[in-house]
Amino acid sequence: MTVSGDRTLLRRLVRNLVENARRYGGGEDGRGPVTVSVAQESNSAVLEVSDHGPGVPEAERQRIFEPFYHLAGGDAVCLATEGGGSRFRVELPAAL
Repeated sequence: MTVSGDRTLLRRLVRNLVENARRYGGGEDGRGPVTVSVAQESNSAVLEVSDHGPGVPEAERQRIFEPFYHLAGGDAVCLATEGGGSRFRVELPAAL
């Protein structure tokens, strides 16, 4: 599946999510696992990056993406993970 978007910005998106998960979500010793997955759901590509750090407080999860808000037709959310940590889910529409 191919998505539309600026190649540089899409690369930055993936790099930022993975680097932040490694930096802040590595558990107490900073070496916890970071999981990255890409899947196709209907007409969208879904990228998920999960970590096992302290997580993002529920009240802050919506605000975390405000500096990156663009009208791109996709969606980005921060969710809690079972056992602690965060899961960042980015859904991007398929290119037409």
